[in-house]
Amino acid sequence: MPTTTTGHLIIPEVMADLIDAKLGDRVTLLPLAVQDNTLQGQPGDTLKFPAFRYIGKAEEVAENAEISPSLLTSYAVSAQVKKYAKAVQITDEARLSGVGDPVGEAAAQLAYSIDHAVDDALFAQLDGIPLGRVSFTSALSADSVADALALFGEDLDGPKVILVDPKGFATLRKDPDYIRASDLGQRAIFSGVVGEIWGCQIVVSNKVKPNTTLKETRYPVIKPGALRLVNKQGTMVEVEREPKFMRDNVFASKHCAAYLYDDSKALSLSIASGVQKLDAEEMGIVSLAGDSGKTLLVIPPEHQPLGMKWKYTMNTTAAATFPFGSPVASATDWGGPDVQITASTNTYIHAVLVDAANKPVKSVDLEIMKGA
Repeated sequence: MPTTTTGHLIIPEVMADLIDAKLGDRVTLLPLAVQDNTLQGQPGDTLKFPAFRYIGKAEEVAENAEISPSLLTSYAVSAQVKKYAKAVQITDEARLSGVGDPVGEAAAQLAYSIDHAVDDALFAQLDGIPLGRVSFTSALSADSVADALALFGEDLDGPKVILVDPKGFATLRKDPDYIRASDLGQRAIFSGVVGEIWGCQIVVSNKVKPNTTLKETRYPVIKPGALRLVNKQGTMVEVEREPKFMRDNVFASKHCAAYLYDDSKALSLSIASGVQKLDAEEMGIVSLAGDSGKTLLVIPPEHQPLGMKWKYTMNTTAAATFPFGSPVASATDWGGPDVQITASTNTYIHAVLVDAANKPVKSVDLEIMKGA
């Protein structure tokens, strides 16, 4: 009598090992992200993680004077753990026919599917790079890359990657400062590197494209450690047998959370395509009451880009429109969070971020809070 052995069955543990062996192969940003497994088995689906921003240079302090502590050394960010799952169906005929390796192919496809989702999650975190870490430019070029790297200050050294679209790569590879991938040797961070410009290893990705929410096309420059991927649960594989149809359904899932851990290790070149209306509460931009009849416009330092400046207008209208591509007229330069602004009878203040040509790229509307 024929005996059914494990060779005739799909073993979940074996399938899980097959999938785990292939996970990460298709995640572009995984070599730049720190993976954290310490939360595996911990309860809760919304987790708070520490994240860090540069506190700025030290200040000169007189003898016996008080040192003012910085409030920006660290902060907490919330990241929701998400479940990424996919399933394949394998009939007995396909599994037992001996043609190809349907089980191995199923494992590869499931791993690729999960990788695709995790990569998208990591890429999405790059949209959260603060405005102060964004260098706006009219076009991607070797010169614009060099200018953007000024945001790293003196921390220019060390490996870093710039993510570009195919068109951007075509532009950079024509520059005399471009270094071919074959000349990088062991300096390449991972196998997807196609070259280097100004110390930035170039990776081409179709995920670099116009963002209709940000109204920008961003070309991120990332150092290792900028991103984190917290794994709440390793890859889980379950097999459901349907004897009525003589087939197996294989389910694979992964629970994890991606977040931007250290934005001092990330920046972005950006080509604006419109004027984005910002959410004041989300950005931490506020109007505070000042002296009698006056207000303070507070814009956090992380939202003050290099080479750009904020302006403002006031009126009694809740929203203001700033046409993209046209210089902003009749707006006052913002003097900083400590400069009191006479509000008069105005009830709303509209802040607008402009480039060197006085053309707007971001705006935000606020109800004026003024002193009594």
